Amino acid sequence: MKNWISILLFLLIGGFYGSAQLSKIHYVPPLAYGVNFGSTPDRGQYLYISTPSATAVNVVITPIGGAPQAVAITNTSPYRYEIQGNPGAGPSQAMIPADNTNQTARVRVDKGYIIQAVESEIYVALRTMGGTGFQAGALVSKGGAALGTQFRAGMYTSYQPSPAPTLSFVSFISVMGTEAGTTLTINNINENVDLVDVDEGALGSNAFNQLNDIVINLNRGDTYTLAVEASSGGDVPALFEYDPGHTYNSDGLIGARITSTKPIVVNSGSMTGAFTEGGNGLKDYGFDQLVDQSKVGTKYIFKKGDGNTDTENVLLVATTDNTSITINGNPVTTATRGKRFLKSISVSDFADEDGDDSGGLAGPANPFLTTTTITAGEYFLIEGDKYDGNGNMYVETSKPVYAFQGISPNGGQQVGLFFAPPLKCSSLGDVNNIPEIEKIGDQVLTGKLNIISRIGAVITITDVNNTNQPIGALNVATVVGPSAVTGNVNYVTYTITGILGNVSVFSNDELYVNYFNVSGAAASGGFYSGFSSPPEKPTEINDGSVFGYCAPNLSLQAGNMDNFTSFEWMLDPGNGYTKIVGYDNQLTVSTTIAGNYKIRGYISCPGEPTEFLDSDFVSVVLCPPDSDGDGIQDSLDDCPFTPGSALLKGCPQPLIIGNNYKTSIVTGTIQIIEEGYFCSQFLSGHFNTAYHSGTNINPEVGDYIIYNNRQLFESQFAFGENFAYMYLPDFTVIVEVQKSNGEIVAMYPCN
Repeated sequence: MKNWISILLFLLIGGFYGSAQLSKIHYVPPLAYGVNFGSTPDRGQYLYISTPSATAVNVVITPIGGAPQAVAITNTSPYRYEIQGNPGAGPSQAMIPADNTNQTARVRVDKGYIIQAVESEIYVALRTMGGTGFQAGALVSKGGAALGTQFRAGMYTSYQPSPAPTLSFVSFISVMGTEAGTTLTINNINENVDLVDVDEGALGSNAFNQLNDIVINLNRGDTYTLAVEASSGGDVPALFEYDPGHTYNSDGLIGARITSTKPIVVNSGSMTGAFTEGGNGLKDYGFDQLVDQSKVGTKYIFKKGDGNTDTENVLLVATTDNTSITINGNPVTTATRGKRFLKSISVSDFADEDGDDSGGLAGPANPFLTTTTITAGEYFLIEGDKYDGNGNMYVETSKPVYAFQGISPNGGQQVGLFFAPPLKCSSLGDVNNIPEIEKIGDQVLTGKLNIISRIGAVITITDVNNTNQPIGALNVATVVGPSAVTGNVNYVTYTITGILGNVSVFSNDELYVNYFNVSGAAASGGFYSGFSSPPEKPTEINDGSVFGYCAPNLSLQAGNMDNFTSFEWMLDPGNGYTKIVGYDNQLTVSTTIAGNYKIRGYISCPGEPTEFLDSDFVSVVLCPPDSDGDGIQDSLDDCPFTPGSALLKGCPQPLIIGNNYKTSIVTGTIQIIEEGYFCSQFLSGHFNTAYHSGTNINPEVGDYIIYNNRQLFESQFAFGENFAYMYLPDFTVIVEVQKSNGEIVAMYPCN
C-alpha cells in the first residue's frame, strides 16, 4: 500500500493552483467553530468524493502533516472518508475550536486536506453534523476554480448572538496556501472587532478606523484561520445597529478583504450563526468555499427553501464602490423600503419583520431608503419577503458581488448558507454525481435538489429510482417546476424532493444545481455546479531528450479547450507571468527556458466582462548543458564539443589517420596500385590522432572523420571542397573523404 501511494504521489507531483467543482485537485482548509454543546461538530465529519468516470479513478487523500491514503472510485462507487465519526469530540484535522486557546490566528501545518485524482476529475464535499444533532453544514470544494489571489468573505450576520459564556456564534475565514513563498494579507476589519487569539492592541489600527493589515507567510499546505465570536467586540451604536444585540463582531468579518501574492484557497462562514434574530435557539452552521473575485458576477437567481422570511435571506458583498442592485427587475431606489445599518443596507418592506421571528410579516413597515449604494466590503441583506410567488429571486448588481444564500427547510431555524454562482454562459456541463444525497455519515436525512436552468433546456435525473429520467416524469421523487423567474424570462427553476442515493443531473444548456439534506432543525448542502472550470493542467511531452522532461526538449500539450472562447500560454521565469507571444489558441507550446508554464482560458459571454481562468502550472527545468547534443552532459563529457558515446566518456570512436593526403576533384579517381606511398607509411610522424562518428570501432562508408587534434578542426580535417585520400594504418585501408565535412564516401584496401 505504501509503495502504491508513493507511485500515485509521484504521478501527482507538480504545480498546484487548478478545475471548478469538478477538478483533479481539491484543497480543503479547516473550519472554526464555537465551543458549546450546541455548536461543537460532534456528530460526524466526512469527505464525500465522487466522479463522473465509469472507470476507476485513483485518488490520494492527504491530511496536511499526516499520512496520505489512496483509494479508487468510480461513478457508481463514490467514497466516504471519515474525518471523525459519530459521536466525536469536535476538534479534528478539519475543525478548529475558536476559544482563545491559541488554536486560530497562527500558521498551522497540521490542518486541512489536499485531495488529488490521477486519471480523471472528481468532486469533493465536506459534510458535518453537531450540536448533539441539531446543527449540520456542508461545503462543496470548488477544485481548481477555488484558487485565486483576491477574495471577500461572507457569513451569517448573527445580529442577535447568544451571550457569554455560551460563545456559540463564531464566524471565520480560513486560508490554505498552494505554493511556497506566499504572502497572505487580510484587512478591511473595523478596529472595534475582537478577533479570537489576536492582540488587537499590538496589531494596531489605521486612520480609517480599521485594524492594521494582518500579513502572514504561507507555504503549500499551510493554513491560517481568523475567527470572531459574535457576542464579543464593541456594541454597535443604536443609530447603526440592526438589533439591540448587534456587535461589531456580529458581521465584523463580512467583507473582509483577503489577498495574496500567489494562489490560495479560502473558506468562510459561521459555526454557528444566523440571519434570523432568534438567538441561540435558531442558530446553525453555514459555510462554503469561495472563488477568486474575478469569477463572481452581476446576475444571480436564488431559489427559496421552505423556511421563513427571517431565515431565507440573501447576502451580497460588494467588491467595488458605488454598487447598486435590482431585485426581480425593480431597481432599489429611494422608493424602496429598507434601512441603512453600520456596514450594510437591508432591503425589506418590513422592519425586522416580526418580533418573535415566527416568519410572519407583522412588524412595522420599513422607511424608504435614503441611500441605495454600498462601497467595497459593505453588503446588501435582502430579506426573504423579496422572493416572488414561485419562490424565486432574480438579482442584478451594477458591479460584481459575492453572493450568499441562507436557506431553511421549515420553521425559523437557520440551517444552511450557500455561496451562489452567478449566471454565465460558461456554466455548462452535467452534475455527475452527488453521492448519498440524503446522508451525513450513517445519519439519514431527506435529500432535496434546487435546479436553475435556461428555459427549454432538456434535463434528466438519475438516482436510486430513476435512470436518466426526464425531470417531468420522475419515479417516486416529487418535482415542483418549471417555475418562471420574475424579472428574467430566460430562466426557470425546479425543486425536487424525495430523491435518494447517488444523484446526477444532465442538461444540454446552462445548469446550476444545489442540494440540501434535512433532518428536523439540521440541514447541509451547497452548489455542485455553476462555477466555471479552469483549463486542465498541460500534459508534458518529451521530445526525445535522454535527460527526461526538461527544456528545450519538452513540449506542453493543452487538453480540451472547447469551453473557452480563446486561450493563451503564459510563463513565469521567476519574476511573474507574461504571455508567450505567438501561441494564441495553439494546443502545443515548445518550452525554451526554465519556469512555470500555464494556460489562461478566456470566456466571453454577451453583455458580460470577459472571464479568464488559469490552469495548474507545470514547472519546467532546463536540461543539463550538452553542447554536442550526444546526450551526455558537458560536465561528464570528455569531448563536450564532439558527439560521442557513453562508453567512451562522450567521445567518438578514436582512430589513427595519415597526415599526408591527396586531393581529387572527382570522387573515385584513386588508383590503389599507384598509392604505395600511402600504404607504406609507418613512422609516428606520419600520423595524427582523430575520431570517427560511427558506432563501431571500424569506420564505415557514411561515417565522418572528425576532430583532427593537430589541425584542430571539429567537423572537417581539411579546408575546401572536393575529396581527399588518407591512410588508416590500423585498418590498412585508404579512405576517401569529402573535405567539406569529413564524410567517408569510399574505402580502398591496401594490397
